Amino acid sequence: MDGQARVSSVDALEAFRGDLINYIEKAKAALEDAEGEVRRTRMWLEADRWQYWVRQYKQREKTLEQVEAEHYNATITRPDESHAFHKMATAKAKRAVVEAEEKLRVIKKWRQSFDNIATPLVRRLDPMFYLVGQQLPKGVHSLGESIKALQDYAEKSGGGPVVAKPADDGNGGVE
Repeated sequence: MDGQARVSSVDALEAFRGDLINYIEKAKAALEDAEGEVRRTRMWLEADRWQYWVRQYKQREKTLEQVEAEHYNATITRPDESHAFHKMATAKAKRAVVEAEEKLRVIKKWRQSFDNIATPLVRRLDPMFYLVGQQLPKGVHSLGESIKALQDYAEKSGGGPVVAKPADDGNGGVE
């Protein structure tokens, strides 16, 4: 072994560089999607679900008031009749109001705890954002510079194979 590496083509390095660029683009998109999903979920809880159940609660309260008024009027105007239908309607309306109250309690709980749960998980992505946004592009640039240097060396050496001394890999030069 002569202690030199023989590089006959930089095509593999160029292909790797292209693959690395594609990886960076896909990784950025995936990280942004993950972060976007967290934002969308927060907005869904904060705005969409909260507003929906507030409206439902108000509508159900109004329906309950109407049903109770109808039941009251029926008992006043026809005291000797059975009012089972009105009683069932009132019970159903009360259950609907209770359901809306429970949904609001659950959403309020999730609104309060969502950031405490999601933020640490999103922060775990920060090193990946740094790697994909800062370090890997530097690696692409460095790889491009290395490719240029190898191509220049090949041109200067008369088009023969590119020969470069390998870095000491700590295993005594054994490949």
